[in-house]
Amino acid sequence: MTANGNIRCELLDSGVAVLTFDRPDSAANIFDQPTLDELSQHLDSLASKAGRVKGLVIRSAKPRIFIAGADLNGFTRDRDPQRIGRLIEQGQQTFDRLGRLPFPTAAAIHGVALGGGLEIALACDYRVASLDAATKLGLPETNLGILPAWGGSTRLPRLIGLPAALEMILTGKQQAAKPALKIGLVDGVAYPERILAEAARLVLQGKKRRLRP
Repeated sequence: MTANGNIRCELLDSGVAVLTFDRPDSAANIFDQPTLDELSQHLDSLASKAGRVKGLVIRSAKPRIFIAGADLNGFTRDRDPQRIGRLIEQGQQTFDRLGRLPFPTAAAIHGVALGGGLEIALACDYRVASLDAATKLGLPETNLGILPAWGGSTRLPRLIGLPAALEMILTGKQQAAKPALKIGLVDGVAYPERILAEAARLVLQGKKRRLRP
């Protein structure tokens, strides 16, 4: 197992790599520049081990939050549009790199997956949501006067269709596990104690997927 500051990497005996988000001294996982840097480093390392790594699962160690999205406090404090633009571009590039990995990927979503938290899941080939009241998936950016900037506004319509995607993006509507499965936002649901195993099963039995144009 390897760990930097916010993300642990473990390779299971099955050949499935697991990236566990666990921000120290915080109840929530968020995306800031150090976390994006760590994620990018892990993805580069895993891509270089494609012969040994058969798939990747992304999960959270937090009891009620998968990833809560971007560090909005950091965005608010930073008034430099160039730095904000670079962070947006970094997130886009990192999530695109995730989507281009040479082996199947899955998000094991337990708890809140909002904004960037859902966008990283959308960059994966598969998504499994836990059957827990805490699990909610959404893109609430428009409620804050901004738009999803890390691929959500393009990947979501290609996954669930334009009408359903527009409803989620324009209203900030959040989906629980079973409704998310019904509209095709996730590929499976499982109880929290089984979610990692189900996500690992999908990447081992599945293939890389291409979203419809």
